[in-house]
Amino acid sequence: MARISQRAMNNVVIIAMLIMIALFNLDSLVPKKDSVKTRSLLPEDAYVLKIEQDNNSLERIGQQWRQKGLNTSLAVKPDEQFSHWQRAMLNPATEVPESVMNTQPYIVVVWLAGDSDGKVYAIYPNTSPTVIKFENNWYTLTNTDLDKLLPWT
Repeated sequence: MARISQRAMNNVVIIAMLIMIALFNLDSLVPKKDSVKTRSLLPEDAYVLKIEQDNNSLERIGQQWRQKGLNTSLAVKPDEQFSHWQRAMLNPATEVPESVMNTQPYIVVVWLAGDSDGKVYAIYPNTSPTVIKFENNWYTLTNTDLDKLLPWT
């Protein structure tokens, strides 16, 4: 039976350890595909201070909401409008129609407590379902309608 020198045995152990480290870290070495998931329109448990679009806004006043803007007689009451924002869902868009790219979106900024930057949504009107671009991903709006989110449009 052939004997392995101490130096050769050390090399075998080192190579075996490197193979084990590579196997344990294999999932981090393979690039992950960024999968976009269904999400709520507003972040979970976010404390919303204001929702702005052009010269219109929905603002928190204590535990209540108030709408500010040019149109004072809106079909949706402030509390109802906010509840639509809370229940709205964003589903990943499988494909975005070419016509959407040529449409001017409504830019909506949602201000959250504790964040110095607002969350910016590009909402494309006159699409069915409503198309929204948020954080460089395309979504379709479900669980509500655009006229409930932005009753002043």
